[in-house]
Amino acid sequence: MRGARGAMEAALEEAQAEARELIGKRERSPWRPVPVCAAVVCPVALFVLVYYCGMAPLRHVQPNGAALLGLGLPLAVCAGISATARSRLRLAAPARVELTLAVCLWAALVAAALGAETNFRRHMMSYYRFQDLAAYVNVDPSADKGQTYMDAGQVYFKEDSRVATEQTITYRADALYCAAPIVSQSLVNQDGVDQEERDGPFNLPKSLTVDFWVIGQDCCDQGTRTFTCGAAQDPRARAGIRLLRDEVRPFYKLAVEQWTARLCPVDRAQAGPPICPEARHPLFFHWVRDPLLEVDTLRDMAMQTFSSHLVMFVCFDVLLALGLFWLLFKVGMK
Repeated sequence: MRGARGAMEAALEEAQAEARELIGKRERSPWRPVPVCAAVVCPVALFVLVYYCGMAPLRHVQPNGAALLGLGLPLAVCAGISATARSRLRLAAPARVELTLAVCLWAALVAAALGAETNFRRHMMSYYRFQDLAAYVNVDPSADKGQTYMDAGQVYFKEDSRVATEQTITYRADALYCAAPIVSQSLVNQDGVDQEERDGPFNLPKSLTVDFWVIGQDCCDQGTRTFTCGAAQDPRARAGIRLLRDEVRPFYKLAVEQWTARLCPVDRAQAGPPICPEARHPLFFHWVRDPLLEVDTLRDMAMQTFSSHLVMFVCFDVLLALGLFWLLFKVGMK
């Protein structure tokens, strides 16, 4: 009995010694599994939350609510973990895990906020604005007036509509701003000399105004009447999506004003009845074949950008967490 009892005690002591050795090895390693996982998973979760709130529909519909959920709550979490790490440092308590987690969380917050803001402005802002604007079908650019379609986002023009590339006009500023009217009939009188002498050189549209324009940057040559903006060279395209960039719209308006001044000088413009075309309420469009596809592409590009940003952050966060654990371990922090 005593021999068996002694053998059991010896085995128990041996097991305890092995356990102490394993614990010692683990404490001597800078990368313990649970803290490393926490320093990776928690910042990634925070990154996803902040990024989602920065480009989700809530940002467009209720920006204050999105800011509270996507920035206010994560800021509170980061501040709380940072305060815990600082308190443990003051008490000379082990703070390696808390300090590493705090740094990784702050990195996630900053990276997600910047990435979401860029992605939102580049893709999702336009996508949501197109959802708010109206879509019109079978619009006749020669009979309809732009004032009727001020809320248009996507427009399908009638079957015989085209881009009048021969009427290309440009305005040069920081870039070459190109514009050409959308027509369903020629603007030039082609009925012969007698008809031209009687009615004038222009074939005025029924609306008496040229209000629908295709635009683009650095995609035309006024001298050669070359116009390659959007799908202008695609004979199957007869639709447009609205220009949403407010900062460039004035340049296109100046181009149209130049076109009007060239074709319709003051003496002609004041004549009655009208004898030359005007552009009273010009609307600017990107010429496309499928407006729905173009709008959906904005959302798809936003999701692709989010996916790439997420992958890059996960890789960065893993390296950051492992590096911080190793560095703090080397300087003797527990």
